[in-house]
Amino acid sequence: MTRERGTALLGTLIIGFAVVLLVGQALVTIGRISSAATTAEETARYAATWAARHGDAADAEQIAQSMAPDARVHAATTSDGIAVIVEVDVSLIGPEGTPLLRVVTGRALVPVSQYRSVP
Repeated sequence: MTRERGTALLGTLIIGFAVVLLVGQALVTIGRISSAATTAEETARYAATWAARHGDAADAEQIAQSMAPDARVHAATTSDGIAVIVEVDVSLIGPEGTPLLRVVTGRALVPVSQYRSVP
């Protein structure tokens, strides 16, 4: 009887440890993707807002690149305003330890203020 309890306890501990590892990896993955998404969105929004009020698309690209140096940045002036797209690569660990690369994108479109000063 004691031997069966010990085996059951050992099995429960092993399964519990495996579950904790899987849940921990999932939480780390969610955190990294969430952080990258926040960085991309805030960078795009700030760069587009600044350019719409004070500059042009080239200024927006320069600002976004300085805020997120490892990101790919695209900025353009459209009929609706200044559009900025920021793409951030997120490296993750997949099943069985295989590396995965995911791209997180932040977009912002800010209308150009008609009251801004023109240089």
